[in-house]
Amino acid sequence: MINRNIFYTGWAMDSYPEMDEKNIAFHVTRQIEQGANFIWMGHNNPGEVDAKKIEPGLSYAVWEAFEDSRDPRHKDAVQIIEAQRRLLDFCLQEKVPVVLPVGYQIQMGEKWNMHHPDALRRNPDGTIINWGGVSACFYAPEYQENILRYYKWVGRSFVEQYHPILLLINLADEPFGGDYSPCAEEVFRKNTGLGFQEALDGSRETLCALGQFQSHYIVEYARWSAEAWHSVCPEIPSTISFCGHHGREENTMPSIPALFRDTPEYFHPTFDVYPRDGNQATPIKESDVVMLALFLRQLGYLSSKHGKPYWLWTTGNSWGLGQASGDPANITDAVVNQIMALASAQDSCAPLRGIAVWNYNVKLQGLYNDNIKTVYDTEDMFHKLTRVIARLRDFTGENFSKSPTLGIIAERDYGNRFIAQSREATWVRPFPFEKFIYPAKKNIPLLMDDSLAELLSYCDREKLPYPTSLIYLASGDDAVEPAEQEALLEYLKHPHRILLPRRIHNFLKNCCSIIADVVLYEDNPGNISENLLATFFREKAGHSAGLFHLSLGDFDIAYNLSGETQKIPLPAGKGAGGVFLLTPLADAKPDGKKAASETGNLILGHHEAAFIAKKRSPRLEQFLKALEK
Repeated sequence: MINRNIFYTGWAMDSYPEMDEKNIAFHVTRQIEQGANFIWMGHNNPGEVDAKKIEPGLSYAVWEAFEDSRDPRHKDAVQIIEAQRRLLDFCLQEKVPVVLPVGYQIQMGEKWNMHHPDALRRNPDGTIINWGGVSACFYAPEYQENILRYYKWVGRSFVEQYHPILLLINLADEPFGGDYSPCAEEVFRKNTGLGFQEALDGSRETLCALGQFQSHYIVEYARWSAEAWHSVCPEIPSTISFCGHHGREENTMPSIPALFRDTPEYFHPTFDVYPRDGNQATPIKESDVVMLALFLRQLGYLSSKHGKPYWLWTTGNSWGLGQASGDPANITDAVVNQIMALASAQDSCAPLRGIAVWNYNVKLQGLYNDNIKTVYDTEDMFHKLTRVIARLRDFTGENFSKSPTLGIIAERDYGNRFIAQSREATWVRPFPFEKFIYPAKKNIPLLMDDSLAELLSYCDREKLPYPTSLIYLASGDDAVEPAEQEALLEYLKHPHRILLPRRIHNFLKNCCSIIADVVLYEDNPGNISENLLATFFREKAGHSAGLFHLSLGDFDIAYNLSGETQKIPLPAGKGAGGVFLLTPLADAKPDGKKAASETGNLILGHHEAAFIAKKRSPRLEQFLKALEK
């Protein structure tokens, strides 16, 4: 029986039709020998039938063509399915756990789309949505009927044979955005009595209802899909791998809190958390990692709050490391990305179940099969990163929970109205997460939610003190809902510090005696300035430039992505267990403390990191040993 309660680390790997049994065996074996303990199989992107495509895998269209020997796509479908079986057969033989993907977005393929034009997702202007392929409206009865038949085939054809090694079924990759199709509008009308245009032309309440419908569209898709899969194969939990780019920059469409709150317990969400989510020609910017740090903290908090396991995809290839850019990242950037993923979970006592490095061999961007020249040697990256993620398993089984000192509320009603008023189906950004540089770089323990009432309830339940500082992202241009008003009044009664819209403050100050130290901003979160944040955090403007700080177990990490050489003051006694530098190529140099003792500072170049041990740490020593050539 497969153990789903241990921590898994490994690579995402594609199984191509041209890979025979010997080739599959070679690639899986070398990953396991270097320390990986599972394989995350590749998905079918886009959801069409083409054996020669960049990312072939299982999906509805592949099954549809496989079942009909007269279909001109049948031969390709057979090749794709046989390739997946070759990988699964070897993993079953060697008892290697796998995650099996069975879909991409909500894509059903061109043939299905042609026969069901009224069941496709649409933009507000009525045009068909095409984000890397056309998606169905999951509310359409014909979609639900067809996808359930497909899930039953997956159960018969794959789960029955391979269930001893199946960790999860990945139902889809990267579904995002909203839907203004007639099928979606019919459901909205049943829920509210309104059509989309009526809601847009109505009150703030109807705008909020429309925004919530769009923000929760993919949440409802995830819920329905998980329940449908569970009805077929209740013994295998499901996941959907969500786009972390949308998660960190928008946090809506889908609503990240709702993905944890409103999906069943047998659904374990997955998020990609690369330093930057493509493309290879764009370098990693500090703002990317600022938003990522906040997003990872949020995922850990939400997982802990709802007791829901989750999975993460990290980077190990040119896609997440900007190898075609003017500032390509390196092996150390990838190593830090793995540490950020695990540390954020442990700080929240969150049940992170595994990390899959994207991607081992996907064509045109994988660690292997890439067409871009990398600044690192691919074999060096493979050996170091595979051993590093194996060593991260040494740090699981214990948590390093810290009392949160900062709360961030991306208020849901404001976000929902913003979505509706934008009249867009995606790429809507209500909240300026990239501005919160100080808490991201300084490793501030934080909780991030869409409701202060729920955040305070979590603190009460876990017997945690309320965060001493709070950023409340809203506009205050109408009354705060009763539960939020009560939570705000409770928070303001204590000697805390809060960043708040002036209009909300003007309303609340007539309701209670305010003890908290209040810093105000005007109109909406987009107006929060760097100077105002410096005032709130009691920092000098511009002082947040510099290093990212992390901690894992009994050592701290400083990471330089500033583009300049940075100094780290090293007071006497700090780093008593050793100071170790990583060059961009993740070559460990244990002479950092000696250099610092001569200057009083540790010197870090761009794309370098320092590990500072509070005491002698055998785990850190093993971790650094994994980086040896």
